[in-house]
Amino acid sequence: MLIRLSIKNIRKSIKDYAIYFFTLVLGVCIFYVFNAIEGQSSMLEVSRTKSDSIDQMVWAISSMSIVVSLILGFLIVYANRFLMKKRNREFGIYLILGMKKGDIAKILFGETILVGAVSLTAGLLLGIGLSQFMSLLVAHMFEADMGRFVFTVSIPAIGKTILYFVIIYVIVILMDTVLIMKTRLIDLLLSKKKNEKVHLKNPVICCILFVAACIMLGTAYYNVTAGQLDTEAEVMIQILLGIVGTFLVFWSVSGALFQIVKKCSGIYYKRLNSFAFSEIRSQVNTSVAAGTIICLLLFATICILSSAFALKDYKAKQVKKVAGISVSMEKWTTDGKSVRDVLEKSEFDFSAFQDCHEFYTYETREVTMKDLMGSAGEELLKTQQGFEEFLDSEVELIHESDYNRAAELYGYKKVHLGVAGYAVSATAEFCKKYFDKGLKEKVRLTIQGQVLDVAEEKCQETYLMMSYSDENMGVVIVPDTISFPKESRHASYLLANYSPKYDTKEFRNYMDSDEFQYQKEFTEDELLSVSTQSEIYDESIGSSGVVIFVAIYLGLVFIISGAALLALKELSDAIDGREKYRILQQLGVSEKELGHTLFLQMAVFFAFPLLLAMIHSIFGIQVCIELLSIYDIKAIIPALLICAAMIVGIYGGYFLLSYRGCKRIIITKRIR
Repeated sequence: MLIRLSIKNIRKSIKDYAIYFFTLVLGVCIFYVFNAIEGQSSMLEVSRTKSDSIDQMVWAISSMSIVVSLILGFLIVYANRFLMKKRNREFGIYLILGMKKGDIAKILFGETILVGAVSLTAGLLLGIGLSQFMSLLVAHMFEADMGRFVFTVSIPAIGKTILYFVIIYVIVILMDTVLIMKTRLIDLLLSKKKNEKVHLKNPVICCILFVAACIMLGTAYYNVTAGQLDTEAEVMIQILLGIVGTFLVFWSVSGALFQIVKKCSGIYYKRLNSFAFSEIRSQVNTSVAAGTIICLLLFATICILSSAFALKDYKAKQVKKVAGISVSMEKWTTDGKSVRDVLEKSEFDFSAFQDCHEFYTYETREVTMKDLMGSAGEELLKTQQGFEEFLDSEVELIHESDYNRAAELYGYKKVHLGVAGYAVSATAEFCKKYFDKGLKEKVRLTIQGQVLDVAEEKCQETYLMMSYSDENMGVVIVPDTISFPKESRHASYLLANYSPKYDTKEFRNYMDSDEFQYQKEFTEDELLSVSTQSEIYDESIGSSGVVIFVAIYLGLVFIISGAALLALKELSDAIDGREKYRILQQLGVSEKELGHTLFLQMAVFFAFPLLLAMIHSIFGIQVCIELLSIYDIKAIIPALLICAAMIVGIYGGYFLLSYRGCKRIIITKRIR
């Protein structure tokens, strides 16, 4: 009988379960889809570098799943609290009719099991379907060969999903049982007359705290962008300022803005705005902590998603700049041998290369970092500690013809020094900044007895060795007429493209492998530093993929959690406040006008945390960009559009679902 009653209750309350069920299905689906990546990626043919990146991604997602399960667990418990609250009167009637509390607990147990089983099944089926598209996304992201693609179902992911959600449901059942056993009959029967306590706040105190919150947030915004944060403690202080400031905004905004809006009689007394604003004020007052958490979740989502997509776009552009040829090799000349000497020792076939360029760079105590920076170097030495050794280090020197040949291979501009000129090439932002100051001062150098003047007043951009980022710390380009002794040689370089015959997947994999770079016959001095275009591309794709997938995983969960909390809060308030709306109906207010008022009230309540999160994000994204060393600000625009689309789709969907649910609770029946 109890099972039949549980099934009947679920059928009767199916609309009340809509958001709860929708959230459960989404949670199960997302949890499965991302944890199934490991099984799907195993069938993809990728390089060793990409395979390592996928392994890192799987590990990161598995670790994040623990955090995700805690968030979803809290969300399910909160949603269940709403459903319990809605049915208090029903449970009270059961007790009056002679049913024991243990029987009610059994009914709830049955309902939880049924809803859980249905949502798990639906979520897993949806997840299995969407995971196939995820396979295509993984393959596209990592540029994998899809020849082995087949429809897959990840049994380990299904097992993990069921295990995590069973644990969550067990906790929900235990909490429901404890709650029912402790609740008194009188509380259940009078629950409709008990609303959350709304404490009226002193408007003056609210205004003072609102101003204080704005000052705290403004201080945090300034310090994390324009300020200098040297220690982790200073960073933590700004984070705490942001959290406390956000909390105070939610605590004080209803009292402060109420006074402002009330004075605008044209707005306040128009239609049902006074009623709507009093409801908004009440909702904000009773959800200060929840509003703060939701705002911070949305803030984290915007920063994580936008930064992840911006990093991907930026790295995709950068890799084209930093990896313009097939291979670059470097060897320090400590033993007097060049790169060619070492390769010939291993009987390497040089016909594998075309457009091959070999050259030496030199070092001399006549040119140091400090010399190139001029007065900027002196200033840096006075203001910053720990730079003495860096400023005293020697700078690599390269002949003009060797540099121009390297620039031609990489696709950069050549330099023209004249008879007695010099130029500087650098890509590292810190070094470029100070070298440009020295070049503008027209610092004169004396090298091997020849006096050189500045030929180019800005740093040139090119690379001697390819790398994963802008790591050229500085090279001085000097005329070919300057002759250096053999002992001044610093490093030997070889730059080349693969010849068409050797430009195959197998040869590229060999050149990327440790087998080539660390051959047994090489001594320690003969080890080569090798950078290949294929490995840099693979690393860029792999690292971007890891960041993107983890960001989407967390972002989706954060958006769903924040939106679901707001939706459930609105539904709970609708249950508490439906009598107010019915009184308005009795007074002659039309259903259309009530619907408009409800929509306005809910739109403001949903928009406020998002608006504050967007303001936080303006400054938070700048910090993320700086931490990720993204120097192309244009890369953030498409990332923000993608992030906005995800938030509008999910957040807006929850808003519409909750609006329809609240409207049905409040306005369905007319009072006669």
